[in-house]
Amino acid sequence: MKKCFEGKKALVVGGSGGIGASLSLLLAKNGAELVVHGGHKSEKFSVLMEKIKSHSPKSSALVFPIDAEHFSAVEDSALCRTASECDILCVCFGPFVQKPVEQTSFSDWQMVSLLDYALPGFLVTKALPWMQKNHWGRILLFGGTGTAHRGEFKTNVAYAGAKSALNVLVQSVAAQFASEGITCNAVFPGMTQTEYTQNSDALSQKMPFGSLIAPESVAESALYLLQGADLNGVLLRVDRGWSPAISK
Repeated sequence: MKKCFEGKKALVVGGSGGIGASLSLLLAKNGAELVVHGGHKSEKFSVLMEKIKSHSPKSSALVFPIDAEHFSAVEDSALCRTASECDILCVCFGPFVQKPVEQTSFSDWQMVSLLDYALPGFLVTKALPWMQKNHWGRILLFGGTGTAHRGEFKTNVAYAGAKSALNVLVQSVAAQFASEGITCNAVFPGMTQTEYTQNSDALSQKMPFGSLIAPESVAESALYLLQGADLNGVLLRVDRGWSPAISK
């Protein structure tokens, strides 16, 4: 039985951990040949790649640190070369800054602007010509909790602003390239339990059901968006209806 992404090449940026790792594994199980990006080598990344290769033997890891200070290096990197020949682009990467706006430094603003918005935007730019050539492509970006619509934020204005800007990117690409067989969607996870999550107990109390969302649940929703052409320009909240107005 043919798998839904058999014969397709996928790049998962930030795929070495968290939600990205769960999505990478699902893509491999569904037949995609992956390049899984991570910022550094680790035993955890190696174990993940072993699991991925058991389903997709031609998949490979791409280790490439990304930070604001050396952002210009991205343009001529292996990361961008890979993006320029992928059928499926998933950008799960995006550093978080939690500071009141009056305490947000220049470097904070620079980091979130470059890494949470400019990076996914430029990778989309690199991926589109290949997808146009093949009349098929799937682009999936990841926003932040509560950034699928206009909102007011007390402690993460810079991050939320950059993630909210992805809404314009997603819907613009979806509208312009739908007739060429290309979709562009975004997932906006609620508070999710990953190895990067801090203060899990306190965050759990803010979520409906009193627990954090499993990364596998977010990944399954993301996979659903990647499967067909009818879902395009979707800003999908995977947050159980969480709202800061009623959270504890």
